[in-house]
Amino acid sequence: MKKMISMLAVTVSAACLLSCTDATELSPVEQGAVNSRSVSGADVVLQWNTEEQTIDGFGVAQAGWSDYLYAHRKRDEIMDTMFGQNGLRLSILRGEVFPHYDEATFNMDENIDLPLDDPFFDIDFNTDAHRTEEAVAQRNGQLWIMKKAKQQYGVDKLIFSTWSAPAYMKSNGSTSKGSLSRSHYQAFADYLSAFCDAYTKAGLPVYAISPANEPEYAAEWNSCLWLPGTTTLGPFIVNNLGPKLAQTHPETKIIFGENAQWSAILGFVMGSKNYVRDILNLNTRITNFPVIAAGHGYIDPVTKKDPAIEPFDKAESKGIPVWLTEISDPSESYDATMTSGLKWAKKFHRFLCEANAGAIVWWAGALPDGWTTEGLINIDKNRVDYEVTKRCEVFGNFSRYIPVGSKRISAQYNSELGYMVSGYKYDKSYTAVAINPSDSEVVISLALEGAQVSGVLQGYVTDDTRKWEAVEAAWSADGVYTLTLPARSVVSYIGTVQ
Repeated sequence: MKKMISMLAVTVSAACLLSCTDATELSPVEQGAVNSRSVSGADVVLQWNTEEQTIDGFGVAQAGWSDYLYAHRKRDEIMDTMFGQNGLRLSILRGEVFPHYDEATFNMDENIDLPLDDPFFDIDFNTDAHRTEEAVAQRNGQLWIMKKAKQQYGVDKLIFSTWSAPAYMKSNGSTSKGSLSRSHYQAFADYLSAFCDAYTKAGLPVYAISPANEPEYAAEWNSCLWLPGTTTLGPFIVNNLGPKLAQTHPETKIIFGENAQWSAILGFVMGSKNYVRDILNLNTRITNFPVIAAGHGYIDPVTKKDPAIEPFDKAESKGIPVWLTEISDPSESYDATMTSGLKWAKKFHRFLCEANAGAIVWWAGALPDGWTTEGLINIDKNRVDYEVTKRCEVFGNFSRYIPVGSKRISAQYNSELGYMVSGYKYDKSYTAVAINPSDSEVVISLALEGAQVSGVLQGYVTDDTRKWEAVEAAWSADGVYTLTLPARSVVSYIGTVQ
């Protein structure tokens, strides 16, 4: 997403390009829970030995919204809310490879430590009259935010997506729409490598870089078409970017996919799953490089419903991690309440349990978002006020309590009862995240199969009035815990095994 202009329109060019292989199922299907009870008789059974994907982390994007956070007088508080121990404890921060860098310095010589009383920060950057100042604030703001996230909070997964190559490399000479000229494929690969050089020299090694954000959407803002991906983005990674980074930054991973929708829509939107699949089918050497398959989680612009939330089968078959690198809903009116929180908690659960996503990155962390739900934190343009939403807090029920490197484990329960439970293990600890969207409390029993529980199960609840508040610890009876899920709540439980 970019500058709160809806990305839900579908371009004619994308509509004309169909997947080059079989079509995918279109309707979303609940797949996570199974109607099953173990010999223990528990309502929910976590199966210790049935491992699914590795959890690489949770994060937010700032990208084109770095400017307003950079200018906010309470930016330190907001950063602490997102990355601090008393906040979300995020481990991933997504930025942008801007098309307007000075290629000699990548603007690393600019002063990013202006006092907050500097008149520069009083500019309303998102206006046509201040596009030059906006570019400066975006570049410098992103660098300031990245440095603070890395140096103060130890965020080690700094990832960057590219909305557009520099205009002179494009078919239309513009940073909006168009495509990358084939004569500039290597120049663009060199540009991305030089970006990694600049950030690494600044103490910010790039964990992963994406050459193409939403490659089937020709947006009015910075954008670039890569269609079909099999003959554009795939060969670019295999022949240009992959070999270049192997020489200069072999530790940096390459993200590809990142279309606006997770899966196909009625044959006229390929979606991320098919886009990734086709590239893997026809560009087999791409697995010679450290890649991450990724998609975005935006709704079907016609039906206003989710496209199918399902695994990237082809990527999984090759052992490639699959990430959800952007999600929000620009069509949803602003709602800071638990109603929005529960909607998103259920969606996080589905991407983890039905799509096997190894990471979830929200668009965007903090932005002046007074009319949609694109931000977790709404910052006011008065540069003083901000609001932390309940969708931010329920995100914390995942990001705070599921350690990076955890394995998701199977959770068996009767999904028709309305609640949702997911399980994760890390060394000798485990986490269960339970969602109760109903207006009444629910009492469930939970057991662990394949390992012997040890001690109490400690829960932390978020609901209409509470945020990550510790609840009374539960003791097991013959290995079974009895848990009370408050009405309209998300509860994260932490336990250990022997």
